[in-house]
Formats: sequence, C-alpha cells, structure tokens
Amino acid sequence: MKNILITLSVILYAIATYANREDLAEIARLREVADSLHSVGRTDSAAIIGQKAIRLAEESGDLTQIVGTRSAQGVFLRSIGRIDEALASYDGALAIITSGQFRENPDQEAIEEIASLYINLSVLDLDTQHKEQAAKHAELAGDWIAKSEDPELRSTIYGVVGSVLTGCGEPEKAMRFQELAYKDALASGDKEAAFRAAAYAMLASDRLGDKPSAAVWRDRCRGLIPAIESSMAKLVYYQAECSICLKGGDNGGALKWFDRILHIDGIESLPFVKFDCYNNMHIAYSELGDYKNAYTTLLQSNELRDSLWQEEKAESLRDLTVKYETKETELALARSESRRANTLMSLFIALGVILAGVMVFFIYAGRQRRRRMQKELEFAALRADIGRQLTQQYVEGLENERKRMARELHDGVCNDLLAIQMSVADGKPGKNTAELLNSCRESVRRISHELMPPEFAYATIDEVVRFFVRKQAEANAGKICISYSSSAERGDWQNIPDSVSLEIYRIAQEAVGNAVKHSGASEIKVSLKLDADIVTLSVADNGTFDSSHRKGVGLDSIRRRSESIGGNVIINHIETGGTKLSLNVKLIP
Repeated sequence: MKNILITLSVILYAIATYANREDLAEIARLREVADSLHSVGRTDSAAIIGQKAIRLAEESGDLTQIVGTRSAQGVFLRSIGRIDEALASYDGALAIITSGQFRENPDQEAIEEIASLYINLSVLDLDTQHKEQAAKHAELAGDWIAKSEDPELRSTIYGVVGSVLTGCGEPEKAMRFQELAYKDALASGDKEAAFRAAAYAMLASDRLGDKPSAAVWRDRCRGLIPAIESSMAKLVYYQAECSICLKGGDNGGALKWFDRILHIDGIESLPFVKFDCYNNMHIAYSELGDYKNAYTTLLQSNELRDSLWQEEKAESLRDLTVKYETKETELALARSESRRANTLMSLFIALGVILAGVMVFFIYAGRQRRRRMQKELEFAALRADIGRQLTQQYVEGLENERKRMARELHDGVCNDLLAIQMSVADGKPGKNTAELLNSCRESVRRISHELMPPEFAYATIDEVVRFFVRKQAEANAGKICISYSSSAERGDWQNIPDSVSLEIYRIAQEAVGNAVKHSGASEIKVSLKLDADIVTLSVADNGTFDSSHRKGVGLDSIRRRSESIGGNVIINHIETGGTKLSLNVKLIP
C-alpha cells in the first residue's frame, strides 16, 4: 500500500508539472511572437498577442510570468501612444513586485523581470519629461539587475540606465553605469554592447568636462570599431562625436560626422535621424559662412519635416526664401551653441534609449528560450525516470501475480482434480467427489475473474474499448479504416460493473477480430451507447458475408458471453452491405 501511495503521488506530481509546463511554454511562445511583431513595427498586433499572454499568465498564477507579460505590454502600448493603458499595465506589475511574497528570495527570472519593468518605467518617465521619477526608476533597475548572473543582460540594462540618467541631467551617475555596462559587455564577449557603452561613456565624460577621460573612451571606441558590423551601434558612436563637436564649437568636425551618419547602411529607414542631421547641418554651415549649403540642408530638413508631420511644403519654402535673402536673416536663424548641443543631446539620448530597449527585448527573449529548453529537458528526464519506475513496478507486479496464480493452481485445483481422479479410479465416486468438483469450479471461476485486464481498475469500458479500437486502427492503417464512437446520454460509464464491462470488451474484441480476418472489409465501425440502464455495443463492417463458410467457435463464444451477463446478440448479414453485430445488455441495479 505504501508503494502504491508513493507511485500515485509521483504520477500526480508529474501530471501537475506537465500541465504547468504546457502553460509556461505557451506564454513564452506568445511573448516571442509579440516581441517579433514589435521589432518589425507591427506594434498594434504585438499588443493584441501581449494581452493574450497576460490572460494565460494570470490563469497560471505564476507571478513572475504576470510581471513579465504586463511589463512587455506596457512597452507595446507606450509605443503606439496609449499611455494611460501602458501605465495601467505597469501598475499591475508594480503591485506584484512590491509585495513581500514576490520579493522573498526571488529567483533569477524574477530578478530580471523586476529590472526590466523598472527600466521600461524609466523610459516612459523620460518620454513624458518626468525626469526625477525617471532617474529613480532607472537606479532601481540598476540595483536589481546587479543581482543577475547574466553579464550580457546586465550590460544591456546598465547601458539603458546610463542613457536615461544622462537625459535626466545626472552625468556622474550615468558614467558609473556606463562603466559597469562596458565591463560586463567585455566579460560576456559582446563587442557591440561594449562599443555602445564606450560611446555613451565618452559623451558623459565630455559633459562632465573630463577631457582626458573622454579621450580614453574615444580610443576604446576606435579600437573596437573594426569589429563592429551593426549600423545602429556605429550610429550611437557617430552621434556622440557630433554632439561633442557641436558643444565645443567645432562645426567643421561636426559636419564630417554628420556625413558619416548620412552614409550609414539603412539610414533611409530612420527619417527622424536624417531630419536631425539636416536640421543641425544648416546651422553649422551658416556659422561657417557657407550659406548656400546652409540653405540646401535646411530645404532638405523641411522636406523631411513635411513628410513626417504632413505640413504644407510650398509655404515652408517661401518662408525659407525670405529668411535667407540677406546675411543678417541667415545669421538670425542660428542658435546658440549650448542650445544646439542640448537639442542634439536630447535627440541622441532618445534614440539611444529606444535602440537599447529593443536590445533588451531581444536578449531577454533569447534567455527565455534557453531557460524554457533547459526546463523541458529536465522535465523529459523526470518523465523518463517516472516511466521507468512504473514499468519496473508493473513487471514486478505481474511476476508476483504469476507466482501466486501458479501456487493456487498447483496447491488447490490440481490437488482437487487428483482426488477426483483417484475416486473415479476406485469406481466409488460419492458426495465427496461432487464437493471436490464444485470446489474446482469455484476456484477456476475466481482465478478467471482475477485475470481481468488491469485496465478496468483504472478506466471505464468506454476508455478501454476506445483504446483497443485505436490500436487496431494503427495496426491496420492503410488497409482497413477502423473507427469508434460512443455516447452516454443518461448514465455514467463508471456505474457499469467490471464483470459486465469485461464481457462487453471480449465480445468487441471477437467481433472486430472476425471482421478483420474474414470479412474482407475496408471499413469497420464500432460504437458503444449507454442509455439509462441499457448498454448497446455495435460492430458493423462493409465486407462480404460468406454463408458457405463453416460455423466457427467465435460466434458461439460471443453468444455465451452475452448470455452470462443477461444480454441479447443480433447479427444481421446483408449480401451487399456487410455485417452488423448488435449487443444489448440491461444492467441490474
């Protein structure tokens, strides 16, 4: 009994674990689909898929998955301008991560979800100009990701934290996080992440007025750039150099960096970056006295602006013509160095934050896939071990049962038969002989019942017959189509006694076997129906009935089994339509 309870506990645990793994795998799949849609610009569709992931996560009760799905949904909603809904999604995640239950001994996945949520909140705060709150959330993200064991993910989030803090006007704190991002990027072997961190650190050092430090970071960028293939990573570095040149009054140097940006592969897909370049280039040209190029680049800037914001191009061009009629008007258009630098800096930070956010999504999605594969392998090993244990127990049980049956047949039935033989040999059979015969009959009857298929201890007649038909269909695939249907309109399969179920099962076996062997049918249909206290079994085939075939023992066996449970068997043979066997059994309360 103890072994049975242990086995049952193992099975129940495996079933519960398997169901939970199924839910987690589906949540991970939905999140991957949503992230992919978001990365290609189909954010509306990503939000729809994200909502499905949230519902499934909440049904599973897994707090880590709820936080992750709600955090990701906040990013999608923010990207399409649904700020109020994004805040509501973030609020649901915050309510969980600020609870004691969630923060008590969080695992690596929970730590990374908390860090991702805080970094997403900081980006939203910065977008809406809540810089104090943005800085607070960014630092919380940095504190949490420091507990992560993944240097690649730490590097990415540290980089975004530093970018947000730079945008909040806190270059000293930003510098610390960019240094951490650079260190972890090198540790993980991610040269592109190290390159981006070095570019941000170079800009932060310049803002702090630390020229020697900026030069060190510039050398590191130049040392890494030959290994960098990503145009987006190069864009980060070029924009940082532009910002430094403009702040230092080096308009000629800034124009060279702007030219590099405009020749990056894929720049046509970044119209806002091109607009920013042209908008600042015309000011740099005007300060250098090159009014022709200043006018040309301002026209290009306004053409992009018109395509982006749907303004009237003709009116803008007329205004530009008037503004550039004289040198004084052209000079009046120039902005102060500080204002230009700050504007470029804001645009640069915004773009960098967006790019870094995308990197966080891709890296996190990859980690989720690796973690899911590892868990699936662990679960597969668990199932294999459980299967081995159950198989071993089943075989041991069969062996023990075989030995017990052998003892009972030898010590009981065989001894009784020997006594009957001796009595008959003496020619004096009497009352004792009749009692021995009755004892033999009862012993054989009891043993035959004990040999009932073990399936009936765990399954109903409906499930056993369904399994039998499926196996027959698999064995005869491509030759005979064997199907099964059942219905229990008024009744419960579990209420059918095992003795009745066994005889129905044996009759179904015999009928299907006859149809497969002798009818030449291409289709066999098996059905089982329970209507109140009437059980009906039907086995029909489309084969040819041969009336000349001699009567075998199969049909006699079917009729005897039917009579033993009070049933009635009807066999209809149709010359062109095959054969149908119907069994009707009335259950006795």
